[in-house]
Amino acid sequence: WLQGGTVLSWVDICAGLAAKAFARGPCVTASVDAVHFLRPCHVGSVVIVAAMVNRTFRSSMEVGVRVEEEDSRTGVRHHCCSAYLTFVALARKDAGGGRPVDIPFELAPESEAEALRYRLAVQKREER
Repeated sequence: WLQGGTVLSWVDICAGLAAKAFARGPCVTASVDAVHFLRPCHVGSVVIVAAMVNRTFRSSMEVGVRVEEEDSRTGVRHHCCSAYLTFVALARKDAGGGRPVDIPFELAPESEAEALRYRLAVQKREER
């Protein structure tokens, strides 16, 4: 089995890339809000890690990550892990790097599933 720490590393990298792409600038992991390991990923299988920005706030955003394992012989996929992380957008080095900045774009959900994740992000934020 693949070690959980390795999966967490991939989750953070994938979420960070999604956050950086959305904010169009540097971002930093502020917190890992929830990680749910549902089943192990086996060494030798294909692991798919996908991230999506669920909601933006002023300078922070919630990113959801889904990890699936695919059997390379059969193509069958299994959901192995879900995680929610909070990222903060930072100023670029040439603009006083390191301090939080406003995210220049507001997220607009386009499907019912996205709208649900959008609403739930506020609830999770209030619980934190």
